[in-house]
Amino acid sequence: MLPCGRQTAILVSSFVLLLVPFLSMSAHSEAPRWSDICGQNFIVGIPGPDLDTQTEIWLRAIRPAGVVLYFRNYQSRSQIKDLVAGLQKIARDSTGHDYFIMLDEEPGGATRLGLFHQVFRTGLPDWGIIRQDIGTLADLGINVELAPLADYPFNRDTFMARRLPPVRQMEDLMAFNESFIRILHEHNISATLKHFPGMGVFIQDPHHELPRLRVDEATFQESLRLFHDGISSAADFIMTAHGLYDNIDDKNTVVTSRKIVTGLLREALGFQGIIVTDDFADMKYSLNRKMDIGDVISAALKAGHNLVMFSHRLEKTKKIFDKVLDRVAADPELQTVVKNNYDLIVRFKESKLKERAATRQANLQESNNKRKESGIAPPPP
Repeated sequence: MLPCGRQTAILVSSFVLLLVPFLSMSAHSEAPRWSDICGQNFIVGIPGPDLDTQTEIWLRAIRPAGVVLYFRNYQSRSQIKDLVAGLQKIARDSTGHDYFIMLDEEPGGATRLGLFHQVFRTGLPDWGIIRQDIGTLADLGINVELAPLADYPFNRDTFMARRLPPVRQMEDLMAFNESFIRILHEHNISATLKHFPGMGVFIQDPHHELPRLRVDEATFQESLRLFHDGISSAADFIMTAHGLYDNIDDKNTVVTSRKIVTGLLREALGFQGIIVTDDFADMKYSLNRKMDIGDVISAALKAGHNLVMFSHRLEKTKKIFDKVLDRVAADPELQTVVKNNYDLIVRFKESKLKERAATRQANLQESNNKRKESGIAPPPP
């Protein structure tokens, strides 16, 4: 039998261990650590079609707001549904909220899953196929579509031409985007308008070199009108461009330009949704070679972005996250920015994301009930 003192010590130790989770939860709810908050400013990519142990370790360390999926993550529809389910389990365990599950599937443009194939084969959009493929996105668990584009081809030689619907005038693109956003919302998917303030003036592709141009005022105002129309159509996210617009800010690219991100998009156009950068992992994004990636990301957040995107090389993203975290710890201004972004993202997830997920589930249940009434077996989960 143990001495009384040792029994007491063991009982106290056991009691403290039992309390630790509750104390941690309380501390988390009252004063989250910067490492808890900072991750909700990041969108990341994952390396393959399965959730291996190392990928899960990195996701739990970064605790990002979301994951952007690519063709490398796709083998079959059942596989990607399982992958998304696994990602959301990690998200809820590590952040208390769902991930934004993003996919870049542009009608007539970039594709990851081969959807929206030949939807303009007649020169006009085939809304039946578009609606069907948006339904597929919803079924797979995609809750943020990285489309539509508002990059009207003001320059006929723009590199963006091959990614756009075959429109003849701006009003055609506006009408297409309005309908596309509406159908996304009908399927409880958030829409991302891109690439602000418009890439259709550039010949250079930022995958290869940083585009730069002094855009004439009339053209620039027309480009802003496209985005204003998309905002009026209730776009949830806006993705910014990697480029330099000398007519507005000849010292900063869009991602680090407060004049463009906050001055134009937030204040002049009145956008209240979520502003996300284009991918940093595979683009030319800065003129200043003295700025390392941690400096650029800090500047992008201070410029007004709510999310920064790293679509590739998760291990490298973790190192960049650590750099940004160090800067946050030492920079009160950046702390305010990161905390405000965290609050905005969580509010969005607690309202729109949860509401849309519930609606999606209710619609699925209603569909299954109708199938049963008709004697048709419901689809496999």
